[in-house]
Amino acid sequence: VIREGDPMAMYACKKQQEEEESERKASSNGKGGAGVAVVPRRPVYKGPQPKPNRYGLRPGYRWDGIDRGNGFEDRVLETLHSKGRKKEEAYKWSSADM
Repeated sequence: VIREGDPMAMYACKKQQEEEESERKASSNGKGGAGVAVVPRRPVYKGPQPKPNRYGLRPGYRWDGIDRGNGFEDRVLETLHSKGRKKEEAYKWSSADM
């Protein structure tokens, strides 16, 4: 639903029109084949394996591999794993005699 006066809707329509125009220009120039846009690949980090984080995000390609954190991420991950381990251990202990 597009509402009147919505700035993001106007921006999205404008962007879509620009993309359509660029596709028309590319197809009229003979570049791009059958309307297939070539998307450049983003650079990726190629260094030692980083420590895991809460969200599973990969480091940026400019990262130098040095962890400058204060250890908060490590403590969060440790508590998450210990909670799961305690829960599993409690379940095993409670159902051991069955």
